[in-house]
Amino acid sequence: MSVASETSAQVYKKISQEVERIIDNLTLPVNDPSLKKANSNARLQLGCFQTRLDEAIDSLSSNAEWETFTIAFYGETNAGKSTVIEALRILLKEETKLARQADFRQFQQQHDLSPEALENADRALKENEALAISLSQALAEVRGRYLDREAELGKELSQLSVLIEDQKKRWSVIRRLLALWISSPEQKQQLQVKKQQQALEAEIRQETQSLAVQQADCDAQRQTMLKQRARLDEKFAELNALADGEIIGTGMSDFTLDATLYPFESCGHRFALLDVPGIEGKESKVREQIQRAVEKAHAVFYVTSKATAPQKGDEANPGTLEKIRTHLNAQTEVWTLFNKRVTNAMALGSSLVNEDEAQSLQDLDEKMREQLGDNYRQTLVVSAMPAFLSLAEHLVPCGSNAKSRDKFLKAFTPEELLEKTGISALARVLTQQLVADSKAKITRSNTQKTSVVLDDIAAQVSALQSDTYAKIARQLNEDKNSAHKQLDHALKSLRQRLIDRAEESVSRFRNQARERIYKVIDGDISNDRFKSELEASISLEHGSLEKLLPGVLKAELERFQLEISDIVAQFQQHARGILKTFSRLLTHKFSSNIPLTIDIDNGINVTGLLATLAGGALLFWNPAGWLVLGPALANLAFAAYKALRSMISSSYKMSQQKQSADKNLSNVAAHMNDAIVDGIQKAFPELQEKIAEIKDMLEEPVKQVSGINKILIQAAAGLRLLSTEIDFSGAK
Repeated sequence: MSVASETSAQVYKKISQEVERIIDNLTLPVNDPSLKKANSNARLQLGCFQTRLDEAIDSLSSNAEWETFTIAFYGETNAGKSTVIEALRILLKEETKLARQADFRQFQQQHDLSPEALENADRALKENEALAISLSQALAEVRGRYLDREAELGKELSQLSVLIEDQKKRWSVIRRLLALWISSPEQKQQLQVKKQQQALEAEIRQETQSLAVQQADCDAQRQTMLKQRARLDEKFAELNALADGEIIGTGMSDFTLDATLYPFESCGHRFALLDVPGIEGKESKVREQIQRAVEKAHAVFYVTSKATAPQKGDEANPGTLEKIRTHLNAQTEVWTLFNKRVTNAMALGSSLVNEDEAQSLQDLDEKMREQLGDNYRQTLVVSAMPAFLSLAEHLVPCGSNAKSRDKFLKAFTPEELLEKTGISALARVLTQQLVADSKAKITRSNTQKTSVVLDDIAAQVSALQSDTYAKIARQLNEDKNSAHKQLDHALKSLRQRLIDRAEESVSRFRNQARERIYKVIDGDISNDRFKSELEASISLEHGSLEKLLPGVLKAELERFQLEISDIVAQFQQHARGILKTFSRLLTHKFSSNIPLTIDIDNGINVTGLLATLAGGALLFWNPAGWLVLGPALANLAFAAYKALRSMISSSYKMSQQKQSADKNLSNVAAHMNDAIVDGIQKAFPELQEKIAEIKDMLEEPVKQVSGINKILIQAAAGLRLLSTEIDFSGAK
């Protein structure tokens, strides 16, 4: 299918239609019952995969970008992705950055947020603080001159108070009454000292009054200055929100939670940079954002702050390497960007990376190429923060970034910093190499993502086929073959057991008839009576045999029926165990529940089938129909006895009669045995037909799973062919 001249909506719609056609063609109506079930079950399997594929295609349709060449900066949390992008926004004069810088300048001018304003405010506060200290010292000096006089008056007043209190304790009642009108000399002196204290305090107030007024004015001015500085800080905080570096993280995990797009135009090319959330923070918060971003991007920079290959994880906790493989395997162009952290200008004096780091980056390239193949390019090296600082002219005065910028600019010019930090080289790669032939790259990138989605679903279908259905088919086929052999063996054993039981029954007939006729012969009977008694004994034991033989044969048939039931039940039980095991594996391996439906029982009514078999066989094996006694009795042969000797010797006559009885009984037994074996041979075709029916029934699950296996193989092949066609068309 061609995608070069079609709209994105047409491409994704056509892909969905092609996938639906592939699946419909694989599950066409058939007549064979097993294949009908296989088709039905395969449709359940493929329906799950088609749902997954439709969801993936819908996601691509919603997120893929077909107009603007988009470059995603993807990688570890706190690796500096946003810092790199911010430096490029300033360097390449991205429109929203220019507008923000204009807002910064306007706000700064409007509120006079210059470095001088900040310096003036800080200088006024320092001068006020110095004046406050000076006034405090002057006041302390004045008060210091009065300390001795204050201490003397205080001491004298304290002594007088003690003396007066001691006198009062010794006064009489009359003296206490007189004290209400007449003061003692000590009291008069105490009053005089208090007046001297008051006069001294007035003198101190008069001398410090001017300084106290100045101190109050100084304190009031300081409060006013602090309020003005607080308002200034608020404005600087507002200015900081407009300053360069607003997208740069603070070091806090998961600073970037949304994928943000920044459009550019350079050298006649339009492109966009996409800032992707980090992959090593709380990924559950940003998983959807990461997925959307990588589906939108046509090229990706994997940003890392470590000059080492990404680490592998395990099944429970995927490492960075597995995440890269999962997220970026559909990208047509992937680069690594090693962001070396540099905080000192001296570190930029020589090459950004040392020999050890260079070797580690080579290892990193090899590891990435192993994961991503020919779509991986190489590693570029930058030091994003010094580069940003060299470009950031819109910073809050006296802020940490402004101070760091001043330190770097004392050592290098902005142009030198751009080269030494690798940002200039990165910008050249972006604006010249990466965006060249961007329209073709967009088509190639988007078609490859679609192709990879198809390949991924095809791989999952193949995994289901090879890891599940191929193994189930192999195991069920082995079990079926084993069951067939057991059925054949059981049927063969039944034949031999029936013959053995028949021989045992005929042998019993012969022995019992011999025993019966021997007893009669021992009674010294005549030859004529011997003949009649022998026929009677044979007829009598023949009747017993006819009654006994059906029960003997029925017991063997019931045993045979039980054996067959056990064989089929064992096959079914083992098959259910296989399905149960693989169902658990499916649940573990696939995120959604893929049904594993195979009808193991498949209508095999072994009990009913064998009951019919046994009943029909017993009717056919009726010994009354086999053991026709007439011909056997007609063929009885009696030897001519020598009349003289038999008349002379009774023992000789009995001996001759017994020999004749043995010979005739053996002949009759042989005749009866041949008749039974012949009956068994005639009955066995019916048994063989029933066993063949059971074998056919045991074939049903094998045919089902083999049919599903074949359908899945064809589905995977069809999806891969469609993927190849899309990929080839997008590469044109």
